[in-house]
Amino acid sequence: MDYNPIAPAVRDVLTAIRHRKRVDEIVELILDRSCQLCNAVHGSFITLDEANGRLTVTSTHGSDWTLEKQACMLKIGQGITGRVAQTGIPYLCRDVTKDSHYYPLFDYVRSELAVPVIVTDKIWGIINIDGLMPYAFDDNTLATLTVFAELAAFAITLRIELNEQERLQRHLIQSEKLASLGEIIAGIAHEINNPLTSILSNASLLTLNRGGQRDAASVRAILEESRRCAELVRNLLSFSRQEAGDKEIIGINEIISQICSIKKYQLKVNNIRLLTETDPISYPIFVIPAQIQQILLNLVNNAEHAIPPSRLDGLVQLSVKRDGEKIKIRVMDNGGGIAPEVQQYIFDPFFTTKPVGEGTGLGLSIARSIAEAHGGNLSIESSSPAGTIFCLELPLAMSPETPKPTAVNDPPLVVANAQAHATSSTDATTPAGRAILIDDEPLILEALSDYLGMQNITVTTMQDSRAALDLLRREQFDVIVSDIRMPGLDGLQLYEHARSIDKKYARQFIFMSGDLVRETTKSFVAATGCTCLKKPFTMDALYKNILPYLKG
Repeated sequence: MDYNPIAPAVRDVLTAIRHRKRVDEIVELILDRSCQLCNAVHGSFITLDEANGRLTVTSTHGSDWTLEKQACMLKIGQGITGRVAQTGIPYLCRDVTKDSHYYPLFDYVRSELAVPVIVTDKIWGIINIDGLMPYAFDDNTLATLTVFAELAAFAITLRIELNEQERLQRHLIQSEKLASLGEIIAGIAHEINNPLTSILSNASLLTLNRGGQRDAASVRAILEESRRCAELVRNLLSFSRQEAGDKEIIGINEIISQICSIKKYQLKVNNIRLLTETDPISYPIFVIPAQIQQILLNLVNNAEHAIPPSRLDGLVQLSVKRDGEKIKIRVMDNGGGIAPEVQQYIFDPFFTTKPVGEGTGLGLSIARSIAEAHGGNLSIESSSPAGTIFCLELPLAMSPETPKPTAVNDPPLVVANAQAHATSSTDATTPAGRAILIDDEPLILEALSDYLGMQNITVTTMQDSRAALDLLRREQFDVIVSDIRMPGLDGLQLYEHARSIDKKYARQFIFMSGDLVRETTKSFVAATGCTCLKKPFTMDALYKNILPYLKG
């Protein structure tokens, strides 16, 4: 059997698609393999801009491709490449000195071959290759490259379709997430009003200046209820944000805790107990946390809906067990179960047993897709009139080399430690230093300034970031604590300007943020290497992060 040189080239392109390479990477590979197939000295892949009637070099192979040559843009119909773009017919130029269509981009090229790549019945691009000698390419070369271009067109079409499928999948995941938000927000709105009422009541008691242990008890209540509100809001933001984020190592118990925080109040008002059964070891998993939250929240919501409102003994339980190198998370309920004839369809897209208008039929389908994308599985373990058990399996994160993104500092709200520092204001060993606090919220500035002043730190507060920048030009500070989202000049812009004033400021920033939703913001903060305190944080966390910058 004769050797077919196209086969390995096609195999390489299909492998790139299977590995989900980007379209530009696949185009670069197609060009490289085209030059190999035809023994071309160099070549280019040209894309067609029909709207502007221009051809653009998007990928090159070989030497002498200067920026000027890469920037050369031919019109449709201009040169051999332009002619192919106009006609859609492959063109073999055996000798450029005898062909008036040749555009002399390289003065030493003596032959040229251009073949269109047609995607969805339109010219999407052109493979263009050059030879050093006249008659470097013949009819066999033309036939070979034409066949490869057709196969390459199929590969590009497949990659574009996969891109669209992935886009739709992300859209469906977000749509399903948003469909759950209304119910979740209603429950959290009710729950968050309770701690807020407690905060306001205790704050009112403090204004009476009762003193002693009664004031201390009010302070502890305010701190604890503030922590409770912060946890609710943080979990809600984590679930609702559109950006899925990167994979990271996280303990499974932490995700279970977040789901329980979101759902416990809503289940409680519906007379449903929410129980958890977890191991003391929070087994590590390498996942996108928001997506695993989405799976479990969908399962808990389904469990809630399976229990009739008239029952007073409803039960939903989440349990975690290790099974070899897998983690099994079971979501159990004591609802009426799923009919046997229905069970085989529950993971099918758009299948739902809910009334029209009350369900998309995508929840379990998307949940299973997310589980499989993480190397796991979602299945129905059992169902009967006594209840249903769903099982989510995820691989255990075993390798210590598993990459983990740089995390922003998210310290726990520890009341005891905060009080310990608050009572240490007379400690003569406390380091002295100068800090500048920048935030557009005056009450935040006042509280932080009062606390740091008690720690023997000289504090300057600024509500306007531009005024703060002017002050940084005139005076020196040991540490700069700045909010990120502010009107006018935001915290990230302030950081850049401050660094240009004095390079040392690049190492003396501490950021504050109510929520780092934007991936660009998170990436910027991570690149600076600076700490970022997520609001709300404790005075203890602030002090511990400022301490290394102060003079001993």
